[in-house]
Amino acid sequence: MDDQIEAEIRKDLVSIKTFDENKDGILDDIEIKNAVSKAKLWASESVSDEIEWLYFGSDKAVGPLSWKEILEVHKKYPEVFITKDKIDKSVTNKRINWLPANIILNVTTILAEDQI
Repeated sequence: MDDQIEAEIRKDLVSIKTFDENKDGILDDIEIKNAVSKAKLWASESVSDEIEWLYFGSDKAVGPLSWKEILEVHKKYPEVFITKDKIDKSVTNKRINWLPANIILNVTTILAEDQI
């Protein structure tokens, strides 16, 4: 299952550049594994009714929203990036991990298929 998720993430490494922790412009295996772990976590948390999701819009984070609301945003803007990372005034958007909503949706499907 992790291999499937990693393959999904490797399709577009540019979209996970916020996971480049050492900011060298190259995503190494550890950084990719971190993206895989976070994608799995967020996908598993998408079934919750909690209002903790943010999306990146107009150069800033928008939210918090429920997963259902994120899905509505995704319908209007299929390329939207989302996060569940906590944001406060001391954290810049560059230090937040963002993933395309598409990745989370695809990982949700992978996790569901793994349960069968």
